[in-house]
Order: sequence, then structure tokens, then C-alpha cells
Amino acid sequence: MSGAFVPGGLPELNATGLRLGYDGRIVVEHLDLRVPPGQITAIVGANACGKSTLLRALARLLTPREGAVTLDGRSIHAMPTKQVAQQLGILPQSPIAPEGMTVIDLVGRGRAPHQTWWRQWSSGDEDAVRTALHATGMLDLADRPVDELSGGQRQRAWIAMAVAQDTAVLLLDEPTTFLDLAHQIDVLDLVVDLNRRERRTIVMVLHDLNHACRYADHMIAMKSGRIAAQGPPADVITEAVVDDVFDLRCQVTIDPVSGTPLVIPIGRHHEPVVQAPVPVDR
Repeated sequence: MSGAFVPGGLPELNATGLRLGYDGRIVVEHLDLRVPPGQITAIVGANACGKSTLLRALARLLTPREGAVTLDGRSIHAMPTKQVAQQLGILPQSPIAPEGMTVIDLVGRGRAPHQTWWRQWSSGDEDAVRTALHATGMLDLADRPVDELSGGQRQRAWIAMAVAQDTAVLLLDEPTTFLDLAHQIDVLDLVVDLNRRERRTIVMVLHDLNHACRYADHMIAMKSGRIAAQGPPADVITEAVVDDVFDLRCQVTIDPVSGTPLVIPIGRHHEPVVQAPVPVDR
């Protein structure tokens, strides 16, 4: 499909010895990470544990105090900005479009990394924008102002911009925040579509553990700026890990729809129901 990312050798995104912080405060310490190429990775953890800080570092929006983020073995801070933007796309938390900007203009901004002073807007850019609008179900809303859209539509428009950027890796910071449940599922289904159709590597920060278990191939649980557990959801999300990372008692069972782990929180006013044994006729 013209203008769409064409998978070949998928880029390797890794981090080694990361130490990240703001001003005098250290948020992430001694962190090593390998992002599985071509898979969906979900980063989970309690508030202020360093999830979004880590994602910003992976996107080259935050310079490490120590350590490095590498793309195919090269430090992303040693690479030209435009070259990084051609391989890494990011959707930040709660992005805001300029007032009155239409969906198609917003999506078109995703083509900026592919343009130079001698190569301006081209038919390839047109194809990439149309492909992104089609992939996100936004074609019919292309001429609508972004600020007139519903929350779910607006989030789809921003994801379309990231898709139009034509990167092999997409980094999404809490893409379901402030959306109702139906729109959360809609956006997460879209993420899976992008991954399965085009093998894009996707890393997303999520708050909902059950959504992370259902939609991710690989999970990273963070606690106090470090990785507490990582691997397939069934290996990461256990009652012990949830208690350690979130300070939350829970029961973990099997999601009857997806077969993935299902976390059932136990609050202070509830205790697990103990089923009475079923009498056996003799």
C-alpha cells in the first residue's frame, strides 16, 4: 500500500544503564530494557513510578543522566533528529491541536520528518495521509476541526498522525486516558490492527492492568524507577507482583474472553468469597 510502513528488518530499540531525572530529582535508576521487535509492549506501574519518563527517554525527548537508548545499536542521541523521527513516532499524553485545525491538517503534520527544503509535499505524502486516515477510520472526518470531535475520535486523529509518520516503532503514552470504556476498547483494537497488519513495534503506557494483559504481548511492570518484572502477561501479572508493584491485594484469575490474566482487586471492605464444598451424594 503506497505511503504505508513496509516491514523489513524491524529496528531494535534497547536501553542500558538508564538514569533519568528532572532537575535534582532522579526518577529512573539503573534500568536495562529490550523492546521486542514487532510486538506490543505495555508498561504498567503505580503513579510516579517512572513509566512516562521512560517512554520520553525512548522517544529522545529526555536526555539520560547516565546510560543510553539505542536504535539498531546506535545511540539515538548520536543520530540526526530527522533520522530518529523517521523510525520512532510518539503520541504524548493529552496532546492539544491548534484551534480550528482540521483532522487532515493534523495528520499531515506527521509527514514533516520526510520533507526537506528541496522535497516538499508530494504524492507520497498524500498517499501516506490517506492510508493513515483509512487505517484509523477517520476518512469521513478528515475535514472536521479536531476540537469538535469526541474524545475517542480525537484520539484516533492523533494516532492517525503518528501512523502517517510511517515509523516502524510507535510509542503511545496513556492512549486511553479520559476515554469512556467503549472508546478505550476502540483505540486498543486499533493498536492491535496496526501491529498485526504491518508488524509495527508498539510500546504503550497503560493504567488498566486488565487492558494491558489483554492487548499486550510483552509487559513491563515498574516500581520506583526500576523494572520489577517483565515478560509475557501471564508471567508478569501475579498476585505477588501486583501486591509488590501496586500495594494492592488481589486475586488473579483467567479472563473468560481472552484467556489472559484478569486482576480482581480486594478492597478493605471486601474479602474473597470462600465457596462452601459441594456435598457429594453417597
